[in-house]
Amino acid sequence: MTIPRLRWLCFHTEAAPSTHYHRFTVPKRSGGLRRIAAPKPELRRCQAWVHAHILAGLPTGEPAHGFITGRSTVSNAQPHVGQGVVVNLDVEDFFPTITFPRVRGVFRRLGYSPAVATLLALLCTECPREVVALAGERLEVAVGPRALPQGACTSPALSNQVALRLDARLAGMARKHGWTYTRYADDLTFSAAADHTGDIGRLQASARHILQDEGFALNARKGRVQHRGSRQTVTGIVVNEHPAVPRAEVRRLRAILHQARRDGLAAQNRENRTNFEAWLRGKLAYLAMVDPGKGRPMLAELDALTGRTPRPR
Repeated sequence: MTIPRLRWLCFHTEAAPSTHYHRFTVPKRSGGLRRIAAPKPELRRCQAWVHAHILAGLPTGEPAHGFITGRSTVSNAQPHVGQGVVVNLDVEDFFPTITFPRVRGVFRRLGYSPAVATLLALLCTECPREVVALAGERLEVAVGPRALPQGACTSPALSNQVALRLDARLAGMARKHGWTYTRYADDLTFSAAADHTGDIGRLQASARHILQDEGFALNARKGRVQHRGSRQTVTGIVVNEHPAVPRAEVRRLRAILHQARRDGLAAQNRENRTNFEAWLRGKLAYLAMVDPGKGRPMLAELDALTGRTPRPR
């Protein structure tokens, strides 16, 4: 890439007719909308290079399970199986909190000069923006500081690097008081035996203090305490006895396959999904990842329904 082109990709402006990102929203499972800033092709290629050549091979903390090869929601849930109490906490505005200076600090820690670290951080961050009309011209105006955009391939890896010390401190605090700690992106999970129920208040207060000290904030609206007598979930996976998908979801998928044997697969697409078979196959593949004993036979049943040759496992 030429220097002028690189300078163009890194240039910061408070208001511009267009930027290097496509912006849109998607609904959150918990309600509300999540803002996505997806890089346009040229910037996306640069970010992919940064991820492949700089970020992908960096070590990550043991408690982190999100966006890491070989780890998943299942590995994140596994340490909490069969515990007496599970506490879920949520970091508020996780990516937007990781601002340009913190990202530049990651590259400086890796040994890059201040100038190079600044360029790399500019490639990997962006401002939240609103569209306004000024003198008849459409402008995308910055309404906050540069931070990790949701939609860039570099954001997850950079967030794990920024959270290294956070994970170490939370894990140390948890271990000291007899708790187990894992993190998947902005989801923090702690678990312990039932006799630690009385310590939950102290645990939450300690976690809040460490988060604030590390430049993050606890989302007070999303915390959950789950006891052994009720269903305990970690990143959507039931952990009471073994990692499992919620029974209602398993029953729904089984019913789709049962009806498909009688009426055909297309007749089950009641929500008019664009590619119903791919959607169903993805759901069953997830089930097979979490609970192979249930998911793999159902995947084989779908293969039989569609005439697809199963891949060796």
